[in-house]
This record gives sequence, structure tokens and C-alpha cells, in this order.
Amino acid sequence: MRVLSVWAVAAILLFALGAQAQQPAVNGTNRTNKSYQKKKPAKPSIRVVSAFRPTCNLDSNSVGSYFFPANLGAQWTMRTISQILDVQSKVLKTDTTYSYERVTSDSNRTIQGLPVLRCASSFPYRAGGEDSAKTNDVEYYVDDSVIVAVINHSVSNSLSHILLVNPLRLGASWRDDANDTTRTRIIALDEPVTTVLGTFPHSIVVQSRQGFGELSKYFVSGTGIVKTVYRGISPRENGSLVVTTELTKVVAGDPKRSMRFRFPKVATKPILIAPSKARPSMARPSTVQKTRIKKK
Repeated sequence: MRVLSVWAVAAILLFALGAQAQQPAVNGTNRTNKSYQKKKPAKPSIRVVSAFRPTCNLDSNSVGSYFFPANLGAQWTMRTISQILDVQSKVLKTDTTYSYERVTSDSNRTIQGLPVLRCASSFPYRAGGEDSAKTNDVEYYVDDSVIVAVINHSVSNSLSHILLVNPLRLGASWRDDANDTTRTRIIALDEPVTTVLGTFPHSIVVQSRQGFGELSKYFVSGTGIVKTVYRGISPRENGSLVVTTELTKVVAGDPKRSMRFRFPKVATKPILIAPSKARPSMARPSTVQKTRIKKK
């Protein structure tokens, strides 16, 4: 009877284990459940990639129109008068020099692939010393939204200097370069300004802190920077330093070699990136298709 009781207990245990195995898993370990079947991958879609493309129309609404003529062969000459004044604004010392910049190439590009103007920029010289003045190369990037003095052939270089940038509205400000802690601010949008070349009735005036003084620049659309004025502390005690730079001559250069021809006339259309070819679907025939197969 003891042997029979042992076999009976074993049979009961086997029956109980078999019944438990047939029950669905409550904790989600049963992988045969439909909810755990692999989902079909979503159909690939076409991505639209729209890349910004700068324009350079140089019209009256363009920031670039406030730069000097962006043409090959263009040249602008500036006269700089430095004055040291006493507390009664009496001139104690004055000095006059000249400088010029001439566009020598319009075929260069930055590291980022953007077109730039390469200019020969002269060191200061006395009157009549233009032909013997030493020069070095500088580059400018000009488009409808910004004017940048480019350093080391890169517009993103931390030392590249922003001269003017959108938006052209009163109070707008920007940092001249990435490492600058001060900001340049637009203080006037329609300011008359008088220079050696005459009076310009409309100019944009920007102002920034420079050392122990303030620098103001006057931009005229279609001409460029016509005047800059620096007012600061004089090297002498109880005095002031005033440095005034004015445009005295401008040569337009070749309009057929304008910077605007180096840019696309319209922004590039969005690029459509097609998906990789998917395998043909193995969908089952519909009920209508089954009926037609049976009829055949």
C-alpha cells in the first residue's frame, strides 16, 4: 500500500504541473501571445532637407548694399585726422594720414565654400604716398544679411569681425566677434552725415565701446562706410582724443564682376532624399482576388 501511495502522489504532481504549463503566462513570459509578436517595420518615408542658401542681390533692402562697391577693381580711399584736445576742446596736436583698399580678386572662397572679396589694404601713408604705400591682404564676405571682415579664410573664425548684420532696426545689437564682450548697437537709421564728398541725407549709425572711448560708424546704402568717429581719453591728462575718418574717393570697379554674380539668384530647392528600396510586400490576396482565382 505504501508503494501505491507513492505512485499516486507522483501521478497527482505530474497532472498538476501539466495543467499549469497549459495556462497562459500572467507575468508576460509567454512569448506565444500575439501582443509579443514582432511588429512589421514602418514604411520608409521621404525626408525633406532644406539647406539655407544666402543671397546677394545688393538692392536697397540688402545689408550688403551698405558695403563699398563689391566689384572687382573697386577702390575706396579714406582720410584720417587724429586730434588731441585739452579740457577747453582746444586742439593741441593733429595728424593726418590716408589709406585705401582695392578689390584685387573676386574668385576666392572661405573654408566653408562661401565667396569672398580679396582686397589689398594699405598701411597709413601721407598725402601723395599712395603709390609707395605697403599693403596686406584682407577678405570680406558680403551678402544680403551680413558684412564680415574674414580672418584666416573662415567666416566662423572667432576673430572674424562683423561690420553690419540684420535686422537693420533701431536698437538692434551684435557682438563684433565671438570673443568680444561689448556689443555694437544701431543708434540711428536716417541720420544725415557730412564728409569730404558732400552731405549724405540718410545713413545708418552704429556705435560701440572701444577701449576708453566710443566709436561711431556711418553707413550709406550704395556707397559704404563714409565716416567713422572715435572719441576717447587723450594720452595727456585732462584731455580727449578724437579720430575722424572720412571717405574721400571711391572707384566703382567693374560692375560685370560684381559679388552678386557669385551667388545663386534664388534659394536652392529642398533636396528630396529617397528611401532605400524596400522588398516587395508579401500581402495575402484579398477576398475579391480569391473569388476570381476560384472562378478560373
